[in-house]
This record gives sequence, structure tokens and C-alpha cells, in this order.
Amino acid sequence: MRSVILAEHGSVDQLKVSFTGNNHPLKEDEIRINVKYCALNHLDLWLRKGGTGDKLTLPRVPGSDIAGVIVKKGSAVGYLDIGEAVLLYPGVGCGHCTACLSGQESQCHEFKVVGYNIDGGYSEFITVKAKQVVQIPNDNLEKWAAVPISYITAWNALVTKAKLTSNDTLAIWGATGGLGFAATSIAHGIGARVIGIVGSEEKADFLKRYGFASEIVVRSDSLVKEIRNMTSNKGVDVVLDHVGKQTWSKSLKMLKTGGRLAFCGVTTGTKAETDLRYIFGKQLTITGSWLGNQSDFHEAVGFLRNRPHLLPFIYQVFNLDEVGEAHTLMERGDHIGKILLKV
Repeated sequence: MRSVILAEHGSVDQLKVSFTGNNHPLKEDEIRINVKYCALNHLDLWLRKGGTGDKLTLPRVPGSDIAGVIVKKGSAVGYLDIGEAVLLYPGVGCGHCTACLSGQESQCHEFKVVGYNIDGGYSEFITVKAKQVVQIPNDNLEKWAAVPISYITAWNALVTKAKLTSNDTLAIWGATGGLGFAATSIAHGIGARVIGIVGSEEKADFLKRYGFASEIVVRSDSLVKEIRNMTSNKGVDVVLDHVGKQTWSKSLKMLKTGGRLAFCGVTTGTKAETDLRYIFGKQLTITGSWLGNQSDFHEAVGFLRNRPHLLPFIYQVFNLDEVGEAHTLMERGDHIGKILLKV
């Protein structure tokens, strides 16, 4: 089978399409998936570049967001059929610790992300535990493929931890990116008031064209003041921050007293200066999300099944041989929505 193998950290030149074997027998609880689409995430860039501080081993097949069709199943798999389209939960816990047994897999000390810590979906086939997948409609596979990392993380951050309701006002950084768009979609589906923060007028226009009637703010030096003016100087109930260093202090400032900061990413850096008075003075609650749990996965997929108009926006699809171009486009950061590999 054809797979993209990352043997060394570095530039896009390190992403090599190779032929690998796929003949090992299935365990009784496993399935083999013919990967149709795999969406890109910042995890893919971090894996390729290295230096994150995470324990990463190479060689590795990248790719965490995987949609495909079952081509083979183990003897104990009775509830999935060959030929069914499925979506993969891209996390693996040890299965026997307190966190795993209580449904908090992402808090397992041995938690691994598919395509980051173990081989992923930049490949024609992948073998996984049957319990990691859910059946999805055969149409819109490309959109479903872009769901897992972004929507599971957004669901865990906003719904499971921040307890977002229709009475809340939510500010979302990077509302047109993969995670930001997922958060915007979920919040609209819940009925919350959404203030989308974007980097350009072009991205603001995109949200309007896509049908989101939310209030949209283009980043500027007066951003916090604008948002406070939009909320009668009270601030917002919830901030979804997946950006990190550049946005952290602004996120704290734009929250109202008793507000909740849902934090789930560090795309602009890992170290930020904090004025601690904002946290105890405004009695803020800060929660962190690293992906999410299988329960978040199932809830998010169920939510989208009933609201297919909230599935991700696909910006561009590349073939497997064009993986370097796909990484370059994502690294540039001026795209809107998700980038896919058609495997």
C-alpha cells in the first residue's frame, strides 16, 4: 500500500510517499479501513517539524482525521459491516487505568493520538480497534473526514467543560480556521450568541456568506474594547482560545466576571505573560482540552448527523502525492476551513 512516511523532522521534503506492507492478520476486535480522505491539522505540522517537547518517535505515518470504508473485520466484530463508511476517533488510551475506565481517555498517562504518536491516515489502509469508529453516511465523506480533531476538541472545550448554553455569549478566536469553524458551528447549533474573531475582512465575508449571522470582529489593537462595547461593557461569558501566546492576555481581559476560558491550543507559542489579578479578581474558570474523549466524539457526531449544514467547510483537496503542497498551504495560514488529502 502507498503511505506517506516521515523518517526525519524537517521541511516538507521529509514527507516521502512509499510502498509498505499491509499483510499482518487482524486481531478479533480490529477492523481494516480503506482510507478515503484524511484532513490536515496543526498536529501534522508539529510532527513534521519536531521540537514540541512531546515524546515523538520516527518513522511515522502522519494524519489524525480519517474517514474511509471497512474492507476487513475481526471475528469478534459483529456490529459493523464490510463496505460501511466510518469515522475514526483519533485517540488511544491504555484501556485499564482509572481515566480510561471512567470514560476520560484523553487524561490517560499513556494517551496517544493517531497520526502523531502512532501511525495515521496518510495511507491507503489503516488497522484500528473497532470500538474507535462510528458509522457515518456514505455521502459527504470529505466533510466528515475533517470532523474528528477539530470538532471533538471544540465539543470537549465548549460543551463538556465550559457548559455552553443558549444564554451565553461566546468569543471565538480564529473563527474561520479548522477548530474555530468547528466551535462556531457547534455554538450556532446550540443557539449561543457568537462573536467570531477573524484576521481579515475576507474571512469576515466568508462567515457571512456561509450563513453565520454572528457578530464578526476583525483583529485590531482595539479588539478587547470593541468586544466589551458589544456586551454593554460586561464582557463575554466564554472565550474559545486555541491560539496561545498572542491571544492569552486579551482572552482574560474580554471575559466577564465569572467567565470561562476554554483553552485548547498554542499555535502562536507556549509561553505567555499573565496578569493574575484578572483570574481571581474576576473569578474566572480556566479549562484545558487536549482533544477529547470518545463520549465527546459520539456526541459531536450525533449533533452533526442532525445538522449536516454545520459540517466543516473544505478549502482544498490534494492527492497523496501532493502532501508537501498541502503542508505548505496550511503552514502559510491564509486558508479558510480545512485542507484534505484524498487517499
